[in-house]
Amino acid sequence: MEQSVKTPKETSAYGVHALGKKHKLIKRVRKNNPFPEIHGTKVWGSSYLLMDYLENHPIAKGSRVMDLGCGWGALSIYCAKRFKARVTAVDADKHVFAYLAAQASYNRVELKTKRKRFEDLKTGTLAKQSLIIGSDICFWDELTDALYQTIKRARKSGGAKIIIADPGRSPFMKLAKKCRKRLGGELIEYSLEEPVVADGYLLVIG
Repeated sequence: MEQSVKTPKETSAYGVHALGKKHKLIKRVRKNNPFPEIHGTKVWGSSYLLMDYLENHPIAKGSRVMDLGCGWGALSIYCAKRFKARVTAVDADKHVFAYLAAQASYNRVELKTKRKRFEDLKTGTLAKQSLIIGSDICFWDELTDALYQTIKRARKSGGAKIIIADPGRSPFMKLAKKCRKRLGGELIEYSLEEPVVADGYLLVIG
């Protein structure tokens, strides 16, 4: 793995170059596009918890991966680069995709994108995935049930493994409790000192 680098303009870790708001490419995108509206305003720290988990629990090359609430796409890019995964990056906010496209281009990967709310994802689409991931996506109370229903449909339809990372917000902890009780999920406390500092939880189902 390449050496990690963190500056106000860029964080490089796990093979992903995550551009910050001060990077000239992001400044150029922001000049010509609206800024995201639903918290897709940077690469969030919990993404690195999930990357580290996948380093230790790798998926098969070429797996189908869906990144829920993809935002700027760090997790999508990681899976595409590390595992040659066929990634679908999903977000409800149409304004994130210009920033995701810039990040993907900088990292030299291609991603499929889809603008959808969690509850609007079709069962058939969920059934095709080997892995469904998300980071910092359960931050409002109303998202708890929407995510739970999506996870339940995904598990029943195709049996995809699901991993959600979060710093430990109340809506996420409610989701984790529900998934542990009804879907056999596991809640793992997780922290990193290197290559970046991050701590929180992983909800792992399947």
